[in-house]
Amino acid sequence: RINRIFEGTNEINRLLIPATLMRKAMKGEIPLLAAAQKLAGELMSMMPSFDEPTLLGEEGKLVENAKKIFLMCAGTAVQKFGTKLKDQQVILARLADIIIEIFAMESCLKRALKAVAATGEEANLLKVDMTRYYVNMTFPKIEMIAKEILAAVETGDILRTQLSALKKLTRFTPINSVELVDKIAAPIIKNQKYSC
Repeated sequence: RINRIFEGTNEINRLLIPATLMRKAMKGEIPLLAAAQKLAGELMSMMPSFDEPTLLGEEGKLVENAKKIFLMCAGTAVQKFGTKLKDQQVILARLADIIIEIFAMESCLKRALKAVAATGEEANLLKVDMTRYYVNMTFPKIEMIAKEILAAVETGDILRTQLSALKKLTRFTPINSVELVDKIAAPIIKNQKYSC
């Protein structure tokens, strides 16, 4: 029975995360809506960038785009429902899912970069590979959740416009995840333990 109680607490927290953010945004305590409106303007002129590759640079871009996806979805939901968004529990839960995934992706990325800065890339190859794998496998999930939210909020031409904007934020080149899994597994199998 205790597992059901714990799970209930998790579900409540999933709803509280975006509800609290939205309430603070609507009161003007955090500039969430202004950021969402600014993003809408950016998306109109957004072009693919071709920067010099850096260590985990692509993963950093994916994390930043995931944040923009959240802003877009949250802004669209607030515009549609206003204060009644608190009654849209499924949408709130899906917004929370995006926030949770962003937190995990960014935490992984920052820890890997901190380790590299402290002891060098060579000593932290496993952390770098695990970060690349996690971020690249999680990002498509965020895209899928975003599509679900947008389809629940808008229809017709507005939905098509939103999906077109989303497409600009979700363009990325997939990694060779099969090869990466083999690289991650090799030292774990060799040492018979998790060694990161």
